[in-house]
Amino acid sequence: MDPRADDVVMITQLLNKYGHVVDARAWDRFAEIFTPDCELDYTPVHAPKVCRGLDEVREYFESANHPAAHHVSNVWVEMVGGLHRVHSKFFAPFTRDSHTPKRWYGGDYDDVVVPTAHGWRISYRRCSARWQFTADDGPDIAPGRRTF
Repeated sequence: MDPRADDVVMITQLLNKYGHVVDARAWDRFAEIFTPDCELDYTPVHAPKVCRGLDEVREYFESANHPAAHHVSNVWVEMVGGLHRVHSKFFAPFTRDSHTPKRWYGGDYDDVVVPTAHGWRISYRRCSARWQFTADDGPDIAPGRRTF
């Protein structure tokens, strides 16, 4: 069974809100994005561990090296095993003075979202790198930080 069109719109809104909340560093608004018992696996993009629960997610995000902006596109919602699975692409410019090297970075979000009394929330997210374009190409750039 395909997800309902109005659910797809609201789920897309949720993913878009994520970018605005993170860009604003409005960590106190994470309950508008994630379930209290959420699980975030950002280890494929070098997070030190899988975060479980809003407190761990907030702690990770407060100390993370964030890009200048978060963008989400190509949102695709499907039903798999009774779950609303969401696949999307992200792209993010690491262009601030503090970013070394300067780069554009992109990849995939794989989410499970659930309806709650307050709207859709992300209960599980996995973030994976797919590509990177590095503007800096000096010899001190680690191989994992070069264009791939």
